[in-house]
Amino acid sequence: MFETMEECLEWLYEPREFEIKFDLSRMKKAMELFNNPTNFKAIHIAGTNGKGSTVSFIKNALMSAGYNVGTFISPYVVVFNERITYNNQYISDKDFIKYINTIKLGLLTTDLKISFFEILTIIAFLYFQDMEVDYAIIETGMGGRLDSTNVIDKEVAVITNVGFDHMETLGDTIEKIAKEKLGIVRTNLVTSVSKELRPFVTDYCKVRNVDLVFTDEVYSVSVSDSSTSFIYKNFDVKLSMLGEHQASNASLAIETLLYLRDKSKLIITDEQILKGLRQTFWPGRLEKIRDNVYVDGAHNIDGINTLAKFLDNIDKPKTIIYSCFKDKDYKSMIKELEKHADEIYFTEFDYHRAESAENLYNVSLHENKYLVPDYNDTFNYIKKGNMTVFCGSLYFISLVRQK
Repeated sequence: MFETMEECLEWLYEPREFEIKFDLSRMKKAMELFNNPTNFKAIHIAGTNGKGSTVSFIKNALMSAGYNVGTFISPYVVVFNERITYNNQYISDKDFIKYINTIKLGLLTTDLKISFFEILTIIAFLYFQDMEVDYAIIETGMGGRLDSTNVIDKEVAVITNVGFDHMETLGDTIEKIAKEKLGIVRTNLVTSVSKELRPFVTDYCKVRNVDLVFTDEVYSVSVSDSSTSFIYKNFDVKLSMLGEHQASNASLAIETLLYLRDKSKLIITDEQILKGLRQTFWPGRLEKIRDNVYVDGAHNIDGINTLAKFLDNIDKPKTIIYSCFKDKDYKSMIKELEKHADEIYFTEFDYHRAESAENLYNVSLHENKYLVPDYNDTFNYIKKGNMTVFCGSLYFISLVRQK
C-alpha cells in the first residue's frame, strides 16, 4: 500500500509493457472492475488547443451559479494534483493515495494491465462520483475516439479547434485528426472549429443525426497586456485571460452553457456566466509572472500562431525564450516566432524528451539569436523595457514558474 505521493508517482511513471490496443476494450474492462464510476453529468472536451482554458471558463461559470464542479485536465503546470479538481481545490494527497491504492488492489485480482493515463482517468471518475459533483468537465488526453476518457455518457460534447499535433497517432491530414476528435460525439456537439473545417464537421454530424452548434463571430475584440474584452451575441465580456484566442475559448464556453440551459436542466443566468468568465484564471496560458514577463504553454504551430497574434497587439520590444520537446515541429514554430521577436534565446531543461538548445539555435535564422544551454541562466537576459515570453513546452514553463 502506498503512503506518500512520491510512492504513488513512482509507481505511476513506471514503464508498463503490454499490448497496445487500438480500441477502448481495456479501458472498458477496467471500468467494469471498479463498478463503472460514471454517476455524474459530464461535459466532454476535445481539441488541439484551448481545452484547458475552455474547461476553466465553463467551470467558473457553473460555480458562479452555485454548482459543484469536478475537472480532469492534462498535463499539469503547477502540481500533479491539479489534473483532478473539485471546484477550485486540487485533489488532496490523501484522496489521491486512497484511490490509487484502490486501483492497485483491484488490479491484483485480475491479469488486466492499464496505462498511466487510464489509471488517472479512473481515479478522476471515482473521485467525482464520491464527491457527488453536479458536473464533471472532462478533457481528453489526446484525440478523442480512442482516448480513455471516451467511456462516459455526456451531457454535451465540445471541440475547441483542430490543428496539427500528435500526427504520428492521429493522422497526417486535418480531416483525419478531426475525425479522431469527433469520436467523442454521441448525440450533440458544440464547437468553434475553423470555417474551413465546418463542412466536414457538418457532414459527419448529419450522417449520425447529431445536434450541432457552431459558435458565431466575436466582435470588438480588444487585447492589452492585462485584459481581453469582446462582444459575443448579447454578452459584453471582459476577461483577465490574455489574447484574442481567449475570446474564442470564452465564446465556446458561453455557447456550451447556453446549450445546456436550453436543452438540459442547467439553471444559470447571463450575469452568472459573465461573472464566471471574468474570474477565470488558468496557469501557464499567457500568464504574467512578473512585470513584463510572461509564460505561455504554446507547444505546436497553432499555439505559436495564437501567441504571435497576441504579440502583435503589444507595442514593446519582444524577447522570446524558447525550449521544446524533440518530437515537436520546432522548425515551423521557430520560423513563426522569428517574425515577431526582436531577440530570441534558445535554451533547454533537464528532461529526456527535451531538445538540445544547440539544435534549436542552429535551426534559427534570426539576426539576434542567442544560445543559453541552461534555462536557469536565461533570467539574466530579461530586459526591463521588453516584453519577455517563455514558451515552447508546458513542462518547460512549469519549471520557469517555480523560479
